[in-house]
Amino acid sequence: MSPQGQRRSGILPMMLILIGIIGLARYFDKSPPGSQRSSRTSRSVSTPVTNPVEDLLKPTPGIESREGVAAAILIDTSGSMADKVRDTDGRERPKIEIAQRAALNLVSQFDTYARAHKDQSIYLGIYEFSDRGRKSCREVVKLGPAGDRDAAALRAAISQMRADGGTPIGDAMITAKLDIDATGLSKRHILVITDGENNKGYSPDDVTRTVTAESYQQRASVYFVAFDVAESTYKNVRDAGGLVLAASNETELKGTLDYLLTGKILAEQPDRR
Repeated sequence: MSPQGQRRSGILPMMLILIGIIGLARYFDKSPPGSQRSSRTSRSVSTPVTNPVEDLLKPTPGIESREGVAAAILIDTSGSMADKVRDTDGRERPKIEIAQRAALNLVSQFDTYARAHKDQSIYLGIYEFSDRGRKSCREVVKLGPAGDRDAAALRAAISQMRADGGTPIGDAMITAKLDIDATGLSKRHILVITDGENNKGYSPDDVTRTVTAESYQQRASVYFVAFDVAESTYKNVRDAGGLVLAASNETELKGTLDYLLTGKILAEQPDRR
């Protein structure tokens, strides 16, 4: 065979191989019937990240805003609150008993203020929280107008508080925030008295961060009293926008709460804009 013939006979198989490769490529690149061909350049799809605490605290529609103060006092009733602390007089007292007396004093101060400011709407609620039973946060004194409540009934309710269970601080804050939001009052406050770290449910720093980032109509001020525990325990709450103060005994707790009431919660303040 001549060189020219040899070249022609070699070209034919190569052409057949090339045609086969092209056919296979088209076969594997086919899109399903009725669909568009996908782009050869992959695209990253960003999925919106949602904040579960923000979802839980979405405003309830139809609630009108009005001037006034709504305060929720959250008292830790976990098992460690049965422990005793030594006061300035040298006596040791269970923390739960100290907390009960603090609650009674808070109610008294709110009532006194409300009676002296009848032109203002002043709401107070006392809650206990611990990982016990069906609810981790329970109303002790129902959130409502201060000033003319039955002192004997309040004392009986507060005396029922007992120390047992874990410490679901964040969950309790969510319950309280929803309740004070429902009042529609313009100045909203959450005060937590606790002696331990959160060990169930949402973290208090995540809740604080969400609450303090809300619009001025919705946000609440958050205060933590570190009772017989290092103030640094709640560093993340402070970094998230809460005010953290410490108290190691009954005398210090009373002084701290008096400061928060007169200097923050019941202080005459301009609208929170």
